[in-house]
Amino acid sequence: MVLVGGLATAATAPRPDPVRDYLLNALGLLRANSIDQKSVDWPRAEAEAVREIAGVTEPAGTYSAIRNVIAELGNPHTYLRGPNAARPPAPSTIEVPSSRTFGDLAELTVPGFLANPAAAGRYVSAGVAALAAADANRPCGWIVDLRANDGGDMHPMLTVVAPLLGDGVVGSFAAPDGPTPWTLRSGRLTVGTASTTESNPLQLARPRPPVAVLTSSRTASSGEATLIAFRGLARAATFGQPTAGLATGNVPFPLSDGAMLVITMVHDVDRTGRVYGNTPIPPDHPLPATATTDEVIAAASAWLHTQPGC
Repeated sequence: MVLVGGLATAATAPRPDPVRDYLLNALGLLRANSIDQKSVDWPRAEAEAVREIAGVTEPAGTYSAIRNVIAELGNPHTYLRGPNAARPPAPSTIEVPSSRTFGDLAELTVPGFLANPAAAGRYVSAGVAALAAADANRPCGWIVDLRANDGGDMHPMLTVVAPLLGDGVVGSFAAPDGPTPWTLRSGRLTVGTASTTESNPLQLARPRPPVAVLTSSRTASSGEATLIAFRGLARAATFGQPTAGLATGNVPFPLSDGAMLVITMVHDVDRTGRVYGNTPIPPDHPLPATATTDEVIAAASAWLHTQPGC
C-alpha cells in the first residue's frame, strides 16, 4: 500500500516547467531589488505574466512578459537585454578619454564606458595619460566634456577625473539601507567599502583648478554620476543642455540563457545631499540646442577666465 501510494503521488506531482521558473525568477529579482517595487501589484503581475507565456517553450519567449512588468515599474533605467546585447564589446573597441589644450585651458573628453572589467585598466590608463599630457602645459582651467557620455560603469570615469575633483566624498548612492558614499583618496575611488583596482595618482601642476563641465541630452546614467561628482563644488559649473535624466544606480543580474536584467536599485546624490533620479539635470549655464561646439567651448572658456587664478 505504501508503494502504491507513493506511485500515485509521483503521478500527480506537477512537471518541472523551466520556462515558467525562468520568468518567475526574473520577476522575483525585480520584486526584491527595484527601487520602484512598491508601484507594482506583484501577485496580479506575476499571474498575468504566467498566463502570457502559455505555450512558450524557450526563455526568449518570456522577454515580452518581463518587459511588460518592467514598464509597470515606470523606471526607464531598468531594462532587459537579450543574450547578444548583453555580451560586452571587445576592450579594444571601447572609446577612451582624450585631451587637448588651447591657450591657457585644457579640455578632457570623458566618454561612456560599458561595464567590462577587462577594459577598465585600458580606459583609466588612457585617461591618466590624457590628463597628464594636457597638464604639462599648466592650464589654469579645465573643461570636462561629458556631452557624449551615455553611461556604463562610473568607476573608471571618476578615477580619470579624480585629480580635478580632489580628495573627499564627491557623491553617494541613496539606498533603503542608508547612503553609500563615493570617496576619493589619492586618486583611488571607494564606493561604500569597495575600492577600485585602478587609481589616478597624478598631481596637477595647478591644484584645485576651476572646471567647466559640458552636458547634453546624451549625458546619461554614469555620465550623469560623473557630472554629479562636480555638483556643489564651488569651483565648478555646468554648460550646455539638460541631461538624459537617468541619474540612478543599476545592478546587472545575469539570467540563465545569457540575457541580462539590469535593475535600478539606488538614486544618485551629490555632495550637498541633493537626490537625483529620472529628471534631466539642467546646466548652470544653459545654451541653445543649436549651439555649435565652438560656441559651447567659448561660453565655458569665458566663465573659466572669470575664476580665481585663471
